[in-house]
Parts: sequence; C-alpha cells; structure tokens
Amino acid sequence: MTVREMKNDMVHMINQMDDSSEEKVKDMWLYVRQIVKPAENEEVLTPDQKRRLELVDKLCGAFSACQTVDFKKDKEEYLLEKYGQ
Repeated sequence: MTVREMKNDMVHMINQMDDSSEEKVKDMWLYVRQIVKPAENEEVLTPDQKRRLELVDKLCGAFSACQTVDFKKDKEEYLLEKYGQ
C-alpha cells in the first residue's frame, strides 16, 4: 500500500465517523494533530524558506499605512523642494 493510498484510506475512515459523537471526533483530532505536529528539534524550514522569511522580517512594516499621515502634503513639500515655487 502506498503512502497516498494510506492517506486516502485514513481520510475516508475519518469521513465515515459519526459527527454526533463529539468525543470520538475529538479523540481522532487530538491523535492526528499529535502525529502530524513536527518534533521541536526537527528542522522544519528549508534554507530557501528561511531566506524568504528573513526577507519578510526585514521588510515588515515597509508599506505600513501609518508611515505617512498625509501623503498629499508630503508630495507637495517634495515638489516645492525640487522645483521651487
């Protein structure tokens, strides 16, 4: 049995569970969550993902709406500085 077949079989069995049995659904959810959750000491991110995450952290807030309260006023001041009155 391939991994894909096992995964599809597991999803099929979960879908057959009676939704009215809250306790069974909760137990299955906790079990699957515990198995799928990576270990704390495992390397989760690839080097490319780490690089992209560092880039996101670096640019975080670069386009924040709070940077410029009145962009029209800033634009006017810039044009006055550049071209004079």
